[in-house]
Amino acid sequence: MERKETGLGTAAADRIIQMLEDGPRTPAGWRQAMAGLAAGSGPGAYAVLIFVLTQLDFAPEKAHEHWLRILHQWEELNRRVPEKVDLRVAVLQYFLRSQRKLRNPAIVEIRILRRTQDSAIYDELTRLYNFRYFQDRLVSEVRRTMRYDAPLSLMMIDADDFKAFNDSRGHLAGNVALRRLASALRRTVREVDVVCRYGGEEFAVLLPSTPKLAALKVGEKLRQAVEKAGIGRDGEPGSRSLTVSVGVASLPGDAATAEELVDGADRALYIAKSIGKNCVKAFSDERREHARLDVALPGRIRLLEEKAARFDTLNLSEGGVLFHSKEPLPRGTLVQLQIEIPPGREPVECAARVLRAEGSRRGFEIGTEIVHMPPAHQRRFRFFLKRLKEGGAVSESRSA
Repeated sequence: MERKETGLGTAAADRIIQMLEDGPRTPAGWRQAMAGLAAGSGPGAYAVLIFVLTQLDFAPEKAHEHWLRILHQWEELNRRVPEKVDLRVAVLQYFLRSQRKLRNPAIVEIRILRRTQDSAIYDELTRLYNFRYFQDRLVSEVRRTMRYDAPLSLMMIDADDFKAFNDSRGHLAGNVALRRLASALRRTVREVDVVCRYGGEEFAVLLPSTPKLAALKVGEKLRQAVEKAGIGRDGEPGSRSLTVSVGVASLPGDAATAEELVDGADRALYIAKSIGKNCVKAFSDERREHARLDVALPGRIRLLEEKAARFDTLNLSEGGVLFHSKEPLPRGTLVQLQIEIPPGREPVECAARVLRAEGSRRGFEIGTEIVHMPPAHQRRFRFFLKRLKEGGAVSESRSA
């Protein structure tokens, strides 16, 4: 059976620490509170409770057994002594005398535990999660993604030209700028998203249950928020505010492991920095070369949050689509394409980024790179391209 997270920094640990500070005071109250927590978080909540109190790590089932015995012994203690004892005393009594597990008692004051927890998972300067916490959380989010077949996206974010900013303004101004940048990141994303200081002026944001197209939209929203915040401008004439470059990669489309996900987002960030900074770039495996096959297929294009329009493809590959459009599309625009694949013209959908737009007799020739396609659609798309390459028949397509 897979072991649950039992360390500090988990949601269950936060809830248990809160209950230790201002929660129940009796065995009955703790029995009910922990039963409710376990109903929502799973039996691993009992392992977290024992770990928080003693630093002893048990499997969930074994921790539950210990918990039931602690409750029973706690109730016995309260019947024998005039002054009621609290949970810490009951746990200490149980492990020192009954189980003899603790050579050096680890029962600590909860305020000390809270400070220890904070220093273990938070960056002191920005108050974001630190690199150590990011590594642990990344692994757990990847496992959750694999277990429930849900998407996971990662944004790697770097403050543009921060060394020059630091050198010209001084380290104190640089620290203030990093705090303001961290605040802008935290305000822009959802509460469930995990914002971390990766190191120096680099940050990472984990976006659970978020596919690549949605992550790209979040990345652009974040880039704009930082730009509008005017960090470092301080009213000085001619001074420029800080901007950020963002690289985005998603699982399972871009990676199969936590390491590959970080590598993909990092490579996308490098490209964003190299093409001019202050932009968002999605990961794509540019080492692959896809043969383009001439074919005319009808489809629909929908600009994000705008009305849909029809288009006709000129050629396709696993990496991109070239098509005719009656309207120009600016370079870098994110679009959602629906391509009608025969037989039956059931559309496959993908998110694409415009790489070029050139005028033609029919309007505009638009070249795009595919940045995301759902796995089921990707399988149908690849099968169609394989048939096309092998000379398979293609139904006559309609004109736009």
